This record gives sequence, structure tokens and C-alpha cells, in this order.
Amino acid sequence: MLFTLSSCSVAQVQSSAQWTTHTDPSGFSVNTPPGWSVSKDSRQGRIALRGARGEQIVVWPIFIEQKQLNAAAAAQLVMQLARKLDGNLPWTPASAQANAARVVAHGAQRSGATLMTWSNGPTGATVTLYALEAPADVYRSSTNTFAKILQSFHEVADAAAMQPGARASSGPLTYVNWKDPQEGAFTLQVPNGWHVVGGAYRLTATDIRENVTIASPDGQIRVFIGDTNLGAFTEPNQMLAMGGLREGSYQTLGDGSKLEIRRFLPGQQLARWYAQSKFSQQCSGFQVESNSDRQDLAGYFMQSAREEGMTSARLTAGDAAFSCTGQHGPVHGHIFAATVYPFPGRSGIWYIYRLYGYLAAPERQQDAEKLAQQTMQSWRVNPQWEAQEKQIANQAVQQDNARSAQIQARAWEAIRRDQQQTSQMIVDGYNQRSQVYNEISRRRENSILGTSDVIDSATGTQYKVDSLSDYHWMSDTGYIAGTKTETSPGVGWNEMVTLP
Repeated sequence: MLFTLSSCSVAQVQSSAQWTTHTDPSGFSVNTPPGWSVSKDSRQGRIALRGARGEQIVVWPIFIEQKQLNAAAAAQLVMQLARKLDGNLPWTPASAQANAARVVAHGAQRSGATLMTWSNGPTGATVTLYALEAPADVYRSSTNTFAKILQSFHEVADAAAMQPGARASSGPLTYVNWKDPQEGAFTLQVPNGWHVVGGAYRLTATDIRENVTIASPDGQIRVFIGDTNLGAFTEPNQMLAMGGLREGSYQTLGDGSKLEIRRFLPGQQLARWYAQSKFSQQCSGFQVESNSDRQDLAGYFMQSAREEGMTSARLTAGDAAFSCTGQHGPVHGHIFAATVYPFPGRSGIWYIYRLYGYLAAPERQQDAEKLAQQTMQSWRVNPQWEAQEKQIANQAVQQDNARSAQIQARAWEAIRRDQQQTSQMIVDGYNQRSQVYNEISRRRENSILGTSDVIDSATGTQYKVDSLSDYHWMSDTGYIAGTKTETSPGVGWNEMVTLP
């Protein structure tokens, strides 16, 4: 726990059992001690908590459209908002560092502190204001209470979404059309505001691989379609064996395309193999929960295959559901796969016709299942691109190795770049909240207590000191002193690093 209660706070500790949890249908939850009230201004979005001794906390989330904040603008804004909430307090000049700005006030009658955090996005700045105020004689003794209340505050779903299987977001998803940015090969429908990376990548004239990753803003759902690491396959045969090509090796075609030599895997087997090979190394306790043959999916995809000219193709489909434990808790996944022989009896070439699935937190699994199916069903191939692709394929034998190598290099570079974006997107989604909330908690504590965090640069030891001084120093004998200027107190004093 970040906020430590002192020995003189035994009464507060004993009474903490009497605290109640207020879960508001507008989307937040907070714990309060006896006698406190909670209300929300629906027009401006301000949340006000009031205590029996004149204490007050205001939490005010704000979104500023089409504007990016820097430290100077944030310092100006936090002062304006603090004065808006209470223009009678003698607010000190604002200070801003990194992504937090603060003002404090020590009045004869009342004291307070206002902390503002912000983050810039492509459409504007997201701001959250935390304002604390109480009678002067109550303010200092209320720091533990303030800290516990703010630490308990968090966003939740609405009452309906609290039911099992319901959505964890505040409203229904809306979908937008997304077009392959690499070649314009296809379009699909994706949730508005979600992160999307991928496209169609041309490794050679005939080897085109597709991959799309869609991640929710909170990082709890990741849907994917395709995998650029998987190309076409050909079954092992006597002729390949005579050329020294065994299962697991590759046969190179005239245009530079490579076929992996592998026995045909029906959709059910491929789904299980893919789940194990792809995800068992990414999380612990990996376990396949089910692995089924899906005749229903095979029939659905066979209709699409016939429309693409594969009238005699052999197509199979299956799925594999699994669970494991990731860095941030339990994860459920579901893989759907369809494999196809385009020319059964005439050629041993086969490939993955459809591969898609999701990873999701347990409480979002139903949402992810629906989204994966809906996104896959919205997949549409661009007819103009398809016609052009057939022309390119017919001319493939005329392409020389140098041009094929150039195409392949460009494609792998695009794949590498988008895979890096996907990896970063996943890391951001899972880690951003914990990192940001930990940092906000530290800054809340300092705002409440009027303290700063400093580090002894010689030892790396961190200390919490009074924030009245602008510079902090440690002597050779272990004493800490503060000054208003950057002038050292004397010989043997080393300046400490102040954290933002």
C-alpha cells in the first residue's frame, strides 16, 4: 500500500472496517468512511465527495478536443481549474513536470491541494483533476483518509455490465470500415477507436500473406486474422525426397516463393498446433480446453472458396480453445482454422484458407468471441486487386530472381515494422494502466502530504522529504537539507535528484 498510516492513526485503522463502497451507475467506484457523501454533476462530469468535518474531494475527468498540453499549458490550466473550484484559497504558483501539474494552498481558514495529470492523444488531451480541501486544522490530520479514498477510486462498468457475460464498456460498439494499407487487397469492419495494424504483404509475385491485429483500448481483447509467418505447404513425396527435401524443409519455386514441406493438417489439427506453437511460450500454465472439428465453418468457408473458383477443393475447419496465465492474469484464447487442398488428386500443394482468433481476459471472452466472428464475416476482397493479382500470377514465371528478392525484402520490412507496432500495442495495452496508475498514486500522495521524492545519486536510495524547498542536499554524514537556490550548503554536500 502506498499510503502508510502512522502509529497515531489507530482510530482511523480501526474504523476503516466501517467504510462503505459506493459503486455509481455512471461508471466509477470509491470507498468512503462513515459520514461521507458522494455525488456527481452529470453536466460537467465532476465527482464530489464530502466529509462530516468539512473535507472535500473533487475528481474531474476532462477531455480537451484538438489540443495538446505541455508543461507550461498544464501549469496554467491547473491554476484556472483550482480557482474555478475555490477562488478564495491563496493558491501558490503552479508547478508542472512530466505529465503532472500541481498547486497548493495554506489558508488561515482552509487548506487544499489540486493535482492534474494529462496525456496527449491524436484527437486531444485527456485530463484528470484531483482537488482536496478541508478546514486548516482538519487538513493535515485527514491526509490518510484522503489517500485511502483516492487510492480506492477507479472506473467500473455500469450496473448492467456488472452482470456475468455482459460488456465491460459503457456503451455499444460502433464499427468503421478498415482498408488494407499495404496493397488495398481487402476491407473489413473494426470497432471504432480500437488499434488496428496489418495488411497484405507480397513476398513474391504469388506469395501474399495477410495479417491483421485488432486490440481494444484497455488491452483486454486482442483479435487477429492471419499470420505472416505462415505461407503455403506441399506434402512430402518421393520426388522431393530424391532431391534431399524432407518434411520441415522448403521447396523453392521459380518466382522465389517457398513451400514448406509438411503433411496436410485438417483444420482441427492445425488449430491445436497453432495454439500450442504460438501461445504456449507466451504464457504459463498453457492448457487446451477443447479441440473440435467444425463442419459448420467448413460449409461456410467452402461457399467462399467456390466463389473464388475452387469448385473441386477439399476444405476442412476446426477450432481450439485454450487458457493460460499471462503477466497480468488469466487469459482465454480461441483459434479458428480452415485448411484447403485447391486441387486434390492433382497437386500436393495445400494452404491455410482462414486463420483467426482472439486472446481475452476471462470477463471479456464473450465480447471477443462475438467480435472475432463479426470481423471475419465482414472480410471482403477488393475485386480490382483480385483481377490485378491474377494477371501478376500469370506473369510470375517471367519475373527474375533479383526482382523477387527486392519484393521479398520490402515485404519483410513491412512485416517487421508492423509486428513491432503490434508488439508495442500489446505491451501498451497491458502495461499502461498499471504503470500510469502507480505513478499517479505516487504523485497523489505527494500532493496530499506536501512532500517530494528524492534520490541520493551516490547510492540510489530514495527518500521522501518536505516539498517546501526547491533543491535538496545530502551531507557526507547522512543529513538532508533543503534550499531555495541551487547553491550548495557547503563543502561535503551533494545535490539529490528530485523525481517529477
